[in-house]
Amino acid sequence: MRFVLLTVLLASVALADEDDDGAPVPPPEPVLPAPTSPLIKPTRQPSFTSTRLRAEPHWPLALFELSGLITGRENAFFAIDLVAGVPLGVPVRPNRKLKQASGWLVMPVVEASLGRVNGPLCMGVRLCGERFVVGPGVKLGHGVGVLTDDGLVRPGRMLYVQLAALGGNFDVQDAPLAPGDAWFEGVVRARIGGHLGSVDLTGEAGFLSTFSLNVAAVFEYVALSPFTRGFGFGGAVGVAF
Repeated sequence: MRFVLLTVLLASVALADEDDDGAPVPPPEPVLPAPTSPLIKPTRQPSFTSTRLRAEPHWPLALFELSGLITGRENAFFAIDLVAGVPLGVPVRPNRKLKQASGWLVMPVVEASLGRVNGPLCMGVRLCGERFVVGPGVKLGHGVGVLTDDGLVRPGRMLYVQLAALGGNFDVQDAPLAPGDAWFEGVVRARIGGHLGSVDLTGEAGFLSTFSLNVAAVFEYVALSPFTRGFGFGGAVGVAF
């Protein structure tokens, strides 16, 4: 009985290995991997890692003020005043979404004033004398400005105090009723003021972010002079850039 069952099983296997024509079915061919060229390199996913460094905020190398200046008490001095300085300090960017930075700055400055005088010193002659003084000073302020792509922050708005020690020449020309004269003047000048500019919060540093209105109250003491010693006060109006 076992022999008969084994014979039937072998016969059925032999019939399954043949096709319809009675030919045996060949075994399937192995699938080989597709040939690759040494010149073709596998592609990689692009990297989106940014290598751009974010510039740190910093003040400009120099700041300037050009103003019309009036000071005095008995005699009034009308002058053009120029202040140039190097701001020292680090502005801070409090809001990362806005291109705006602010901070304190200490600025060594050089101030120069050139103008003329009017008053009793002229003995009836208008604008009789010429005054030129120049000297060093220091300026302390807190400014706010637009942050550019390279990190530059120019203070469009700033409140400040400034102190300068000035020295120079005072020259009174000859007049019909008053002989001319010239002498040295030593002046201590202080001012409290502000830059009243516009700060563009959109981040586009335009003209109004570069130039701002400069307004200041000015106090001075003429310490060295044979004719004009004493206190004086006045104001300055101009542009800061």
